[in-house]
Amino acid sequence: MHPFVFVRNDIQNGSELWLGNDSGASVMVLKDIWPGSHGSDIQSLTAVVGGKAVFTAQDPQHGYELWVTDGTSEGTFLLYDINDTDGSQRPAGLTTLSDGRVVFTASNSSSGSELWVTDGTREGTRLMLDMAPGADSTAFTGAIHPLADGRFYFATNLPAPGEDIGATLWVSDGTSEGTKAVTRYFGDNVLLEDGRMFLNSGGGQITVTDGTPEGTRAIDGLPDPSAVSIDFLHPVGEGSVLIKVTPRGWSEAGPSIPGGLQLYTTDGTTTRLLMQADMVRGGYIQDLGDGRSVLSVTVDGVPQVFVTDGTEDGTAAIPSGGRLVPAGDGQAVSSMNGAIMLLGHDGLDTLIGPDDAQGMYPTAVAKLADGTYLLETRSSATSETVTWRTDLTAEGTHPAPDLAGLDLWKGNFVPVGSATDSPVTPETPTDPETPTDPETPTLPVHDWAAEMPIFDKAFYLSKYADVAAAGTDPLAHFMQFGAAEGRDPNSHFDVSFYLNQNPDVLAAGVNALEHYMSVGWKEGRDASFAFDSDAYLEANADVAAAGMNPLEHFLLHGEAEGRDAFQAAPKTTGPQNALVDASFYYATYGDVAKEGVDATQHFMTSGWKEGRDANAFFDTDWYLATYQDVAEAGMNPLEHYLAHGAAEHRAPSTAFDGDAYLAANADVAEAGLNPLEHYLQFGRAEGRDIFAA
Repeated sequence: MHPFVFVRNDIQNGSELWLGNDSGASVMVLKDIWPGSHGSDIQSLTAVVGGKAVFTAQDPQHGYELWVTDGTSEGTFLLYDINDTDGSQRPAGLTTLSDGRVVFTASNSSSGSELWVTDGTREGTRLMLDMAPGADSTAFTGAIHPLADGRFYFATNLPAPGEDIGATLWVSDGTSEGTKAVTRYFGDNVLLEDGRMFLNSGGGQITVTDGTPEGTRAIDGLPDPSAVSIDFLHPVGEGSVLIKVTPRGWSEAGPSIPGGLQLYTTDGTTTRLLMQADMVRGGYIQDLGDGRSVLSVTVDGVPQVFVTDGTEDGTAAIPSGGRLVPAGDGQAVSSMNGAIMLLGHDGLDTLIGPDDAQGMYPTAVAKLADGTYLLETRSSATSETVTWRTDLTAEGTHPAPDLAGLDLWKGNFVPVGSATDSPVTPETPTDPETPTDPETPTLPVHDWAAEMPIFDKAFYLSKYADVAAAGTDPLAHFMQFGAAEGRDPNSHFDVSFYLNQNPDVLAAGVNALEHYMSVGWKEGRDASFAFDSDAYLEANADVAAAGMNPLEHFLLHGEAEGRDAFQAAPKTTGPQNALVDASFYYATYGDVAKEGVDATQHFMTSGWKEGRDANAFFDTDWYLATYQDVAEAGMNPLEHYLAHGAAEHRAPSTAFDGDAYLAANADVAEAGLNPLEHYLQFGRAEGRDIFAA
């Protein structure tokens, strides 16, 4: 047997850690971290050296922190209480390096938000890189990408040394000396197995890099980026990348454009046009792994499906059916003519015949440690699901009722149990020591401007190398340019946060720091995610009694006196969607909270596209994976659920059955209310029950 851990959400336990094995026996809750139905909101389940897995979870005592498991209840415990404030900002970006350790970002009061590393033990969990010394934080963006030689790529929102704009791609071996800026970074990238990354470097430049200056160069052969949108999709063939080029500004609401979709491949040296198709609503391009892709496109007005390895000879049309669900290793499953079919390297084969498939379509595939797979199918008529065990042959595919309900679409099955020494701790995790920097902490060095008491010239020059290199007076730069560019004047005032949280200040076009110093603090406005003005005054009665500006007192006196700064709770700032739970959203997505962006605005514009969830009972990825018509239409799933989904008896997640809620609450049904909207606004507070889908 091969044991594995996974996350499952049910009525009794909420979202918790479960244990299973590929035999199908003994599927059970491994640890009820937050006892009862609340759930511990587990995320980022990641393999670590020693047959263990690390993950982030929330409990009542510590908030969101880093946990570890070896596949036993006693070996599942809080690994490190990193966030020594209120625990609302979870560790993020957990990524397994080539040596089995896991690197991630985390935040505490002494080092801010920085890169940490763990080997799954308390002693081996430490601050890895403090890029912004002291309590100041580094603004990370995008994923961490491991390389085979032990190094890794990551990106920050700050310009590289010598640059004045743009985010930066870095490569690191985990040491300060071995961390180097590579190139500007604008978010869109693909990493190949050989360690090369293809990315958009901004300014119309498309770049390939191996992490060295001499190995970083522009890619030729693509259309002018100022006239089109260029999207890196995924690896294809051997050492190449598939690139999608579309007319800038086109939307699915507009007219179709014959020949408007261009698909290119490049190996960094040679760039070729692979296919030209129509820009129309619908269609998709999907990575199958092993260098193969599926292209569901329209050519000369005719919808077609192709499978390709990125070469002309390796591109062939296949019969169209339902959407293909990747199974890895260049394979996929789909529904065709009433059957479930396997698209393999040698073509199409029947996996489940029409008599057994009974009108079902595949929704998810997950590979287990023994090399077999779990396949979930859903009935088009009843939405009921069936889980199958399969070796991807018709003879080796059978229903597996004992493994039903495992949320296969999440793909979060992590093998455990290979370690020889299993850590043992009490059932209730003890509170570990407060983390400190690896080096002896010292108070930051300030250089306060006489003209503006809390403008820190030393901080500004250290953070913005372009200003220091130009020899410009830092305060003059901030007043003339920096404030408008979103640059921060000190470690605890965040211009972007302040403007996002105060739309009236943004609309007035005034300097954010000047507004805070004159009236903002008196009105109880927060200076940043890291500093709650009212909380500081409440904790320091002498400061409040003296009528002092709380941030000014903290920076000039309180920090040196050892007084605490308190994390702010972002507020909603615009029209709200009833299904976007702001408190859940900010607690779950610390990057949004840090920027102070309105939760509804963020989810509706970009959050759903990033797979973020609007509340604890609406699962964005699950909704799109389950209801393929919504995914193929490119619709915001929450808007679809509100406008159509609930009325069509669609569930918002596996954790909430709207029809069952209405059946149990006749008053809600008679009023014609959306069941999830009612539960979030009223039912939860009234103690009404919910039912799993």
